[in-house]
Amino acid sequence: MTWRIHSWSREAKAGTVASPHLGPWSFGPEQNPFGTHDFAVGEEVLVEIDRTRSGGVVRSVIAARQRQPEGTEHPAFAELNASRPGDMYVQEQTATTLCFWLGHCCERCSASWWLVSFHDPAVVHGLEDDTDLDDSFLRRAAPAELDERGVEVPPGCEAYCIVTNHGSGRDGACVLVVARGVSVEHRTRPASPRS
Repeated sequence: MTWRIHSWSREAKAGTVASPHLGPWSFGPEQNPFGTHDFAVGEEVLVEIDRTRSGGVVRSVIAARQRQPEGTEHPAFAELNASRPGDMYVQEQTATTLCFWLGHCCERCSASWWLVSFHDPAVVHGLEDDTDLDDSFLRRAAPAELDERGVEVPPGCEAYCIVTNHGSGRDGACVLVVARGVSVEHRTRPASPRS
């Protein structure tokens, strides 16, 4: 069931949530475990409720899409992030290229997909064989993230962040990539000729 913010007061730190069939039900700071201060009316949220005879009581309200650090947007990723591909995997990893495939399911059955190539990667932090890259969000890395992990950015390079499990409440682990540049390519399968 999809829940959305029905009303929100930043000053009172309280609001209401509603689904297509339930609510609006109120919540306050004690039901906002991550202290989100900028809920927007209509925003999708994850809601836990306790059912009662008269309906329900809200236990927690969490933003479905966690906020990202200010100033980390990257124009190369804007269209890709807006399309919200669910699946991501490493397509190529060499000394000069780290290329990811992003789409829905796999290249064989997707009508369109994205290729994100990091050029001359100097540092790749947090990418293991078993890293779950699904539901990723790409952006610039925040200085605090680099400091926290002890990642240095050599001259001529830029630091990028792949946020995993984005859109299900709290984000998953981040993969940091420091590279000389990035290119993003959207590919579409050609329409098959009609017989």
